Amino acid sequence: MKQRVLVSSIIMGLYASLAIGSAMAQSAGDQPTNSAKADTQKKKEEATSLEGITVSGSLLGRPEYQTTTPVQVINIKADIAAGQFTTADFLQTTSAAAGSTQINNQFGGFVIAGGTGVQTVNLRGLGSNRTLVLLDGQRPGPAGTRGQVGAFDLNVIPQVILQSIEIVKDGSSSIYGSDAISGVVNLITKKRLDHTETSFYFSGPEHGGGQQMLGSIGTGWNLDNGNIMIAAQVDRQQPLRVGDRDFLNCGRDMVWGTDGKRIDRQDHSVLQGTSLAGCNNLYANTVIYYWNSNNRFVPGGGSSGPFPGYHLRPYPTKTYANSPQAYYEDQLNFPFYGSTYAIDEQQRASLYAATSFNFGNVNWDSQFLYNNRKASHDSFRQFFPVVEADQAAGWVDPLKPGNASKPPYFEPIMPFPSNSKAEVDYFYGATKLSGGFTASSSWSWQVNGTYSRSSGDYSTLGINLANSGDLANDGNMLDKPLINYFEPCILNGQCMNKLVNAIGQVASGNTVYTQATVNAIANGDLFHLPAGPVSAAVGVEYRHYTIDDKPPPETWGLTSALETKGSDNVHEFFGEVGIPLLHDLPGVESLTLDGSARQFKYQSVGDSSSVWKYGVNWQIIPSFRLRGTIGTSYRAPGLYELYLGNQSGFLSQASIDPCLNWGDSNNDFIRKNCAAAGIPADYGASGNPSATVYQGGGKGFLKPETSRAKSAGFVWSPTFADLNVAVDYFDYSIHGEIASLGASSILSGCYGLPVYPNNFCTQFHRNSPSDAANPNMITDVHATYINVNSERTRGYDFQLDYSQDLAFGKVKAGAQLTYTISDIYQQFDSAEASGLASSELVGYIGRPHMVGIFDASLKRGDWTFYWQGNYTSSTSNKDLPAVFTYQGYKNAVRDLKAEWQLRHSVSAEYNGGKYQILFGIRNLLDQKPDLVSPGADTFAGVQGNTPLGASQYDWFGRTYYVRLNMSF
Repeated sequence: MKQRVLVSSIIMGLYASLAIGSAMAQSAGDQPTNSAKADTQKKKEEATSLEGITVSGSLLGRPEYQTTTPVQVINIKADIAAGQFTTADFLQTTSAAAGSTQINNQFGGFVIAGGTGVQTVNLRGLGSNRTLVLLDGQRPGPAGTRGQVGAFDLNVIPQVILQSIEIVKDGSSSIYGSDAISGVVNLITKKRLDHTETSFYFSGPEHGGGQQMLGSIGTGWNLDNGNIMIAAQVDRQQPLRVGDRDFLNCGRDMVWGTDGKRIDRQDHSVLQGTSLAGCNNLYANTVIYYWNSNNRFVPGGGSSGPFPGYHLRPYPTKTYANSPQAYYEDQLNFPFYGSTYAIDEQQRASLYAATSFNFGNVNWDSQFLYNNRKASHDSFRQFFPVVEADQAAGWVDPLKPGNASKPPYFEPIMPFPSNSKAEVDYFYGATKLSGGFTASSSWSWQVNGTYSRSSGDYSTLGINLANSGDLANDGNMLDKPLINYFEPCILNGQCMNKLVNAIGQVASGNTVYTQATVNAIANGDLFHLPAGPVSAAVGVEYRHYTIDDKPPPETWGLTSALETKGSDNVHEFFGEVGIPLLHDLPGVESLTLDGSARQFKYQSVGDSSSVWKYGVNWQIIPSFRLRGTIGTSYRAPGLYELYLGNQSGFLSQASIDPCLNWGDSNNDFIRKNCAAAGIPADYGASGNPSATVYQGGGKGFLKPETSRAKSAGFVWSPTFADLNVAVDYFDYSIHGEIASLGASSILSGCYGLPVYPNNFCTQFHRNSPSDAANPNMITDVHATYINVNSERTRGYDFQLDYSQDLAFGKVKAGAQLTYTISDIYQQFDSAEASGLASSELVGYIGRPHMVGIFDASLKRGDWTFYWQGNYTSSTSNKDLPAVFTYQGYKNAVRDLKAEWQLRHSVSAEYNGGKYQILFGIRNLLDQKPDLVSPGADTFAGVQGNTPLGASQYDWFGRTYYVRLNMSF
C-alpha cells in the first residue's frame, strides 16, 4: 500500500510540476538573461556533440557512459567484421545474453515458444519473455507460430536497417512497462540515406553445410521538408545436418574404466563392424511383445520367433554385472539419420520504408516493415502401434508362459519422418508526431501509434490416427493396418516412403497475433536549482493485443489442443524526473537523483499495479563517476499463458514415464528414484492404457510476476586517453514466475532429479505397485501454467572502449565481460521441493560463470584489420559424480565437464571509396564444441555428445566469409 501511494504521489507531482514548469519556462523565455542564453547555447552545443550516441534507459536521455542505468551500445561494425550478419547474432553473443542458453536455429526440432525457426534474446538467463525488445523506442509485437507466441522474434528485423543496438542492463518497467524485468533491447534504425547502397554477403563453413547468403539494397530521397528511405533484404541459411559434423552424428556413452580405456557397451546389432555401429541415435527396427516388453525381437542372427530375420534378444541385457563385456543387440542408428537437421533451414525477405517530414514546429515520422520468414526442420521419430501379428499366434512367452492365452499383440517400432515447416508474415507500422510547445520552451512532446500483425502457418508431417491400426488408441478406426508393419524394410526405414504414403498426414495450423499501441510523452526542464535544471518526462500509454491460434488436428502421438484465443489491454501512466542536487563542489563535480514510476491496469489482472525506480549519479571528479539504481518491475501474464487452449488429451505410458524398464537406464537418478517408488526394474507398462493429460492456460488464477533489481558501479574516463571503463554490479530478484510444467517435464522432474520425492510428484497420479488391474500405471497428469516460486541472479558487468591514433594507424579496442556470481532458481518453495540438491544454476552446462567478447581493430590507410575473441568459461553437471557404476562396472568415469573456450575471428577490409570489400575467417582455429557423456546437460540434453544447452559453442566450425558494399 505504501508503495502504491509513493508511486501515485510521484506521478501526480510530475503532472503538477509540468504545469508549473511550463509557466516558469515561458516566463523566463519572455526576458532571457545572459546566463539563460549561455545555458541554451551550451545545451545546443552539447546536443550537437552527443547526437547519435544518446542512449536508452531513460525518458530524459543521456550518453552511454553518463547514464544512471547501465547501458551498452553494441558495436555492429565490429560484429559484422567478425562474421555476424543477423540481428540475432548481434544480440545473442553479447555478454549480457551469452551467459545463458539462447534459442537459435539449433532448437528447431524442439517444442519451443514461438514455434519452428524462432530466434529470441534472453538477457541474464531470466527468459526471453522477460526481455523487452523495442524498435526505435516503441514496442513491436511478437511473431511466431503455435499457441505460445509471446517473446519478440529477432528474425523480423533485417540487419540492413539497423544503425545501432542498445541494451539497458537493468530492470526497467517504470520506464518501459511490463516485460522489462531483465532489461531492454532498443533496435535503432537508420533515419536517412542520401544515396543507394547495396550489400552482398556469403559465408561457407570449411566442412560443408550451413552456408549463409544475404543481399540488401537501400536508397533514399531528400525533399524540401523531409526525406524518404526504402530498403530491402533477402537472406538464406542453409541447413546444417548432423551428418555434416562428427561431433553431432553419433551419440556414445563416453565412459572410461579404471585403466583409462573406453568401456562403452559394444554394439552387437546388425550394425556391428560398420561405420554406423556404436551410435545411440534412434531406437527402431524392433518388435516388442505387448504383454511383456522384456521380449524384444531384433534383426540379425537368424530367427528365434515368429518374425523371419529377427531373433529374441537376450534378457536380461548383457552388462558387466552378468557378462565380461556389456553389449546390446538393439539397432540404435540408421543410414538416413545423418540427414536430420542440426541447424534449421531459414529464408527471410524484408521490405522497409521510413519517412520523415517537418511542418513548421511539428515533425512527422513513419515506419513500415514487412517480413516473410520460412523455416523448416527435418528429423525422425518412432512409430510404435499395438497390432495383432497373425504369424505369432500360438507363440509362447519364454519369460511368462502364462501369456500364451492372450491375443498375439505386438508393438513394431518403425522410424517415421517428423518434418516441420513454418511460414510467418509479419507487418509493423509506426507513426510519430513530435515538436516543441513553444520556440523558447525546453519542453517537447511526441505522440506515437504502432500496429503489428503476425500471421504464421505451420505444419508437421504426422501419422493419421484413424488409419494407424493402433489397437491401443481409441482414435484408430481399423482392425488391421493398411500395410504390413512387420515387413523388414518398413521396420528398418528402407521403405519409409511406403509407410508415409499409407498413413502420413500433414497436420497444419495457423497463428495470428496483433498488437496496437498509442502513447504520448512530454519532457523538458521544470525549473532551475543552484546545481542545474530539474528535468522531467510524463506520459500515458494504451496497448491492446490479441492471439488466435487454430491448432492442427490430432494425429498419432500428438493430441490436438483447443483454439488459443483471447485478448488483453492495459492503460498506463508514467513519469520520470532528474534532480541535480550538487554541482562544482570539492569531490562533487555533480550529484543527480533520478526517479521514475509507472502505474498500470491490465484488463486480465483487474487491479491496478505500480512500479518505481530510483537512481543516483555522482560525478566525483571529471574522470570518475559512481552510479546506482534500485527499482521494481512487473510482468503481466502473456496471452498464451492466459488462454492456451484447455485440453485433455492422451499420451502413451511409453512417451512420458521415465520408469519404464529403468533397470536398463544409464540415468543414476531414474534408477534410484524409480526403485524407491517400488517400481520393478523390468516394468514395461504392458497392456496399460494411455494417461490422461490436462493442459491449458491460467486465466482466473495466474498472478503477475514481480521483481526488484539493483545496480551499482563506476565509470572511469581518464583525460590522458580516449578510454572509457565501466564496472557494474547487478542483482535481480523475481517472485511468482509464470511457468508451464509439461507432462514429460513433470515426470522427469519427479524421477530424474537428485531429490525424491519432490513437488513435481504431486502433479500426477500413479497406481500403486499392488493395484490389481494396472499396477504402477500413470493415470493422469496436470500440466497447466502456474506461478512458481522465485529466481535471483547476481553478478558483474565489465565494459571497455579504447581508441588511439598512432604513427602506424588508428587502433581501437573493446571488451565486454559478464561474471555471474549466482543464479538461484526454485520452482517450488525450496531446492528439495524442486527436485534439486541445490537451487544454484550457475556452473551447469549452458550457464557459465563468465563470458566475454573482445574486439580490436587497426586502420591503416584504406585497410582495416579486425580481430574478435569469444570466451566462455567451463561448465559441468553438478548433480552427478564423475565416478560411478556403469552397467555393473564399478568406479567407471564419465565426462561431465564442458571445457572453457576462446574462439577467434579475423578479417580485413579494403575501403575503395564507392565500395568496400571484407574478407574474414570465423572460428579461425576450427574449435569444436567440447563433448560430454549423455546426462551431463541436465536441462537440454545432447545432440550426439554435444551439449545442446551450451549455445555458446560454435557448430559450424572454421567458416570463410566475404562481404561487398557498394554505393551509387
